Amino acid sequence: MKYESKIIESIDYLLQQERKSTLVLIRDRVRFIRLLKSGEARTQSAASEAIGLCERQSQRLWRVYQQEGLGGLQKKPAWGYWGKLSSAQIAQLRQFLMDDQAETLADIQTYLKNNLGISYTIGGISDLCKCLKIKLKTGRPVNVRQQPGAVEEFKKKSKN
Repeated sequence: MKYESKIIESIDYLLQQERKSTLVLIRDRVRFIRLLKSGEARTQSAASEAIGLCERQSQRLWRVYQQEGLGGLQKKPAWGYWGKLSSAQIAQLRQFLMDDQAETLADIQTYLKNNLGISYTIGGISDLCKCLKIKLKTGRPVNVRQQPGAVEEFKKKSKN
């Protein structure tokens, strides 16, 4: 396949776009097209190997380029997807958790179902908590023989 004729952008323009991109993902996508255009890589496999992609990814990149052009490859990825929740709902969930109203994943599941009308499985709730970096908060263990208020008394005495 003659990639030189199928890729309409010039090598200089592709190199300029490659250097200008701040995201590594986009830079590699543009480099993939530049390698094909310049002839440094004669096949998609060779171009993908040069930038560390597998063959299937290179096929996907070439298809996107053919359908949408270079602009399609330079689109920023849609990161920040939290499943079924909007950002406002995530804020409500975080507030619910800050108020210490949930002790288990089942409590979070019930809250989402009753208040926001969104149903998740327990596994889905677990994955959501991992994505949102919500961790279980537990207090430090206390010795069973410790007298109530003994810590405060010790701190008061040590200040004097």
